[in-house]
Amino acid sequence: MPKKKSYNVTEAAKFLGVRRQSVLLAIKKKRLPATWGTQTVDVLLIDAKDLKAYQVNLEKQRVGKKN
Repeated sequence: MPKKKSYNVTEAAKFLGVRRQSVLLAIKKKRLPATWGTQTVDVLLIDAKDLKAYQVNLEKQRVGKKN
């Protein structure tokens, strides 16, 4: 389980082992919930529990694919 409460897009991509663009696409398609943070620079934040749930879905999809 992730130790942080929320991740930015770059951190989420690294955690999932995918590119940033893949995370942004998942957010755009509403497969991965994200909210705008209120730091000095606005940043998309993904809740740790949502990231973990999305990771489980990705793993299920990868198992179903033929190599």
